[in-house]
Amino acid sequence: MNNLLRPLKVVAINGSPRPRGNTFSLIKKMFEVFQKSDVETELVNIGNKNIKGCRACMKCLELGNYKCVIDDDIVNETIQKLVKADGIILATPVYCAGPSGQMKCFMDRVSIVNFLNVKHLNQKGYLNGKVGAGISVHRRGGAVNTQSQLNYFFSSNGTIIPGSTYWNFATGLEPGDVKDDQEGMNNMTDLAKNMIYLMNLVRNDQKKKEKYY
Repeated sequence: MNNLLRPLKVVAINGSPRPRGNTFSLIKKMFEVFQKSDVETELVNIGNKNIKGCRACMKCLELGNYKCVIDDDIVNETIQKLVKADGIILATPVYCAGPSGQMKCFMDRVSIVNFLNVKHLNQKGYLNGKVGAGISVHRRGGAVNTQSQLNYFFSSNGTIIPGSTYWNFATGLEPGDVKDDQEGMNNMTDLAKNMIYLMNLVRNDQKKKEKYY
């Protein structure tokens, strides 16, 4: 199928060690909005996986195939999902005023593969032009710093970051607590709507380029 004819698709990466915890509740809220607009969704849980850190070996520059040389965890498999996605969500609990360790390792490796493959293949990276949003759950503090780190990942890889009605985080500790943060949950709804709007703009632009160029 022509990629421009298939339904829009969002892949959410859950960096929480609790696959059905508060971070998942935020993703679920956004997925409900996507599914009402016929946007396909896929959830990838990495927070309960053994994600190895980047070795700075630079082998991905030699490979040039959108793969990390470390091939015994979930990262390469997930990169292929990101390649095919129109929208990407990075979701994480706040740990020490930053994303979870699994999410940080994931971002490091996905980002360097994208960057070095661009240099190797002399073309845009697989994250360029996609729509990406970071969301997080905090107990008391550190959420703003976490959001900054998630946004740095997107902005350094050419990914389009949508705005919303407030910063993209909610407050909670025990599973289900975030559902009591009405402002946080409403923000997930607005964020999802803005992602849909931007993904459609990108898709329509791609159709125009395919038609005329």
